[in-house]
Amino acid sequence: MDDLAVYRRRHAWRRHAAAAVLGAAALVAAHAVRASGHLPGFPIPPRSFPDYAACKAFLEQTARDDRAQAEPQPRETEPGTTRQMLVVGDGVVERGREQAEYRVQIGAQFRRRDPERQAIVTTFSYDERSYRCDGGALSGEAGARGYYLPGYEPLPAASP
Repeated sequence: MDDLAVYRRRHAWRRHAAAAVLGAAALVAAHAVRASGHLPGFPIPPRSFPDYAACKAFLEQTARDDRAQAEPQPRETEPGTTRQMLVVGDGVVERGREQAEYRVQIGAQFRRRDPERQAIVTTFSYDERSYRCDGGALSGEAGARGYYLPGYEPLPAASP
């Protein structure tokens, strides 16, 4: 059995546990006060590159691929509601000699008009990943998920 198959089998319980926790959290959120939340991810299988430059190039390409998912403008999904994919992160950051990291949150921001509250309600939920190069060795975490409390802003005044 290859290393990736062993890794997946050993860490399958984390995915099942995360799904159960997420389901329970959704059930609780439906009946309780809403709050921000975050579920941790799981370690990625370690990967080796020939050297630091190759590992860092992988991080840079990953960052470019992630930025390509960002939408420059919100798009209307239904009357009064917009959706925009956001990519939040600082890109690849060097932390020392032959050490670099890349952390990113990729998620959907929804904004909807709420005439009853006279507000625009904004929600954001995301997936999060982090990668680290230490020389040619890549490590990191994937599968983390989270969301922020809804934000409220007044509806713009109607123009005369």
